[in-house]
Amino acid sequence: MINPLHQIGKYRFSILFVSSLFFSTFLPAQTFPTDTIPTIFKEFQRDSILELIITTDTKQLIKKKFDENWQPVSLDFVTVDQQQKTYDAKIRTRGNIRKKICYYPPLKLKFKKEWLNENGLDSNFNDLKLVIGCKKGSYYSKLVLKEYLTYQLYAALTDFSFQTQLVSVKMIDSKGEQEMVETIGFLIENQDEMANRFNGRCTKPKVMRSKSVDIKQWAFLSLFEYMIGNTDWAMPNSHNVRYIVTRTSNKVIPIAYDFDYSGLVDAPYAAHRESIDLKEITTRYFLGSCKIRDHFEQQIPLFLENKDTLFRMVNEFDMLPAKDRKGMIKYLNEFYDLITKPKSFKRYIIDKCIDH
Repeated sequence: MINPLHQIGKYRFSILFVSSLFFSTFLPAQTFPTDTIPTIFKEFQRDSILELIITTDTKQLIKKKFDENWQPVSLDFVTVDQQQKTYDAKIRTRGNIRKKICYYPPLKLKFKKEWLNENGLDSNFNDLKLVIGCKKGSYYSKLVLKEYLTYQLYAALTDFSFQTQLVSVKMIDSKGEQEMVETIGFLIENQDEMANRFNGRCTKPKVMRSKSVDIKQWAFLSLFEYMIGNTDWAMPNSHNVRYIVTRTSNKVIPIAYDFDYSGLVDAPYAAHRESIDLKEITTRYFLGSCKIRDHFEQQIPLFLENKDTLFRMVNEFDMLPAKDRKGMIKYLNEFYDLITKPKSFKRYIIDKCIDH
């Protein structure tokens, strides 16, 4: 089996390709203010894979993962102008279910605001999420790559999305008591930085009123989640959905994230929400609201127009073995077969909407 970590040099082109697609415009042109102030996320962004060395008390991090306590960490990497850098920060575990099922749960990095200011970086965006392999081994690295690629597919269809940065991680125990861990991972843009790109801000109401949400984005998000076979989201309580408010719209814009429970990724620990009586995670279940039933069909052209682009992104992403890419294409094809057949679209989407 191919080990993604051993293929990093070979697959620089793949990351360049995916990154170029990310910055392309597949929707009607939209203009947003460009924030030129450097941020910690921008420091880590590049067209290739970021090689990141994390040094911390890994035994403490894993042993106390349910406490989510911050602890010191050093981050070593090479800048885009080939300068060796070491940043001191804090790190902790995060997530709910994955802390129980994963030996290495997702992580969060936090930087001192004073340090960010001193280094000319925007201190408003001082933390980042880091997704790494749930357990050791190439199999779990492949799952990370699949989720990363899913973020790219989402970004190819809409400007309103989180930016991500693929990383190869070496995790070193600062006390020398644990073996070094090597894995693939990716950084996720700070949510406030994401909102700032659209001249907006994040809002997280306890209950989101449907009449306040941008219907077009809501319908698109619902179909995308169905395309990837993900039921680990909910609009009313903002579960794995972020909302941003902008100065140019009187409606809040929903943005999806966290796709590792999707059928497209097909992680062994993934499961549908308890209310859905389906055992196979790859079985799709539509969670779109009946309140916007008339808007789902209007999103079909967006998916059809970009089918070749999405399939090319998967096929060209050869950090994943051919077998895995073939499986992802097959899964996506099932969705496309459904939306191009009016009777199937009505049966599995329009008639399956839920009241909420």
